[in-house]
Amino acid sequence: MARETALLAYLVPKLTSRVEDAATDALAFILNKSADCRDALDRLLHAEDFDLPPLISFRTQVTYEDQSRPDMVGYDQDGGARLLVESKFWASLQEEQASGYFGKLPESGPGALLFIAPSTRTETLWAEIRRQMESGKDGVHLEPVESPEQMRRVRIAGSEKQILLASWALLLDRLTVAVPTDSQIASDIRQLYGLAQREDDEAFRPVLADALGPSLARMLRWLNRLIDDVVDGHGVTDGWMSTSGLRAVPQREGYGRYFRFRDVHGDVVAGNLFLCVNLEQWATSADTPLWLWVGETVPVEIGRLRGRVPSLVQSRRPGTYDIPIYLKPGVEYERVLEDVIC
Repeated sequence: MARETALLAYLVPKLTSRVEDAATDALAFILNKSADCRDALDRLLHAEDFDLPPLISFRTQVTYEDQSRPDMVGYDQDGGARLLVESKFWASLQEEQASGYFGKLPESGPGALLFIAPSTRTETLWAEIRRQMESGKDGVHLEPVESPEQMRRVRIAGSEKQILLASWALLLDRLTVAVPTDSQIASDIRQLYGLAQREDDEAFRPVLADALGPSLARMLRWLNRLIDDVVDGHGVTDGWMSTSGLRAVPQREGYGRYFRFRDVHGDVVAGNLFLCVNLEQWATSADTPLWLWVGETVPVEIGRLRGRVPSLVQSRRPGTYDIPIYLKPGVEYERVLEDVIC
C-alpha cells in the first residue's frame, strides 16, 4: 500500500495519548461494517487443521471479572468469544498479559489470541509473548505453525487454541485487497493504515512531562546497585563468581560488571561474562534493561542455550551473545535480586 498522510494519523495523536485504543476502535468499526473484511480476517487466521467459526461481530474494551480488558473481542454467531485481540504500537507487554488473555478463550472449541504490532517490533514482541506463555505459572507447550512473512503463529499443544502475531501492515493489506478500491470502506482502511504507519515510522517519541521526573534516573541507579549486589554481594561473596583482574565498566549502553564463574571445586572457569544495563538491546530486542553478555570463550553450547532462551540475541562481536534477564515487576527489591540470581 502506498504511503499516505491520513487525517486519522494527523488528528489522533493530537487528541489522545491512547493511540492504540483509537486504532483498535477504528479496526472494530471496519470489521463490523464490512463482511468482506471479516472474511479477509478469517482467511488470515485460518491455518491447516485450524479454522475458527465465522466471526460476525467485534467489541472493544471488554472488561472481564478480574478487570482484565483485551483491546478487542471477536464473537461467533452463538456469541462465543472466539478471538481476543491485543493491539500494540510501542507500549510494553504487561507481565502475564499474554497468558492471562489466553485464559479468557472458551475452554471448548477453537479460539485464537491475536497480537497486532508494528512490523519493526515483530521479533522482540514475539519473544516476550512466547516467554510469558512458556514460563508462566500455567506454562504451556508451543508448537510452531508455518505462517506468512510479518506474522508469527503457534498452536497450544493438546488444545484447539492458537496464538498469533501479525503486523499492522499485513493485516490492513489483507483487508484492502478484499474490498473495492473506490469504496468507502477502502478509504476507512487507508485512514487506519496511515495512523499505523505513522506509529511504525515515528523515530522520536515526544518527551512527556512525566518522563522528565526523577523516576527513570532512580531506576537506572537502582539497576546499577542491583548489578553490584548480584556480583559482589552474592556471586563473589558466595564463591561462585570471580572478578579477579576485572573491573566495573561504564559503557555507552549502560553500566556493567565483568565476571567469570567458578566451578564446584572453586576453580575459575575460562571466559568472561558481562552483567549490564544494555540500552541498545532494551530498545530493540526485548522488554528488559538487564542483560548478560556471553563472551566467545565461555564454554557453552549455543544451540542448547538458544533452545532454552528463545530471545537470545547475537551480539555485535562474532561468537558472542546477549541474554535478556527479565525483572519481576511489582515486588520488593530483595525479591527482584533473588529472582535475578536464581
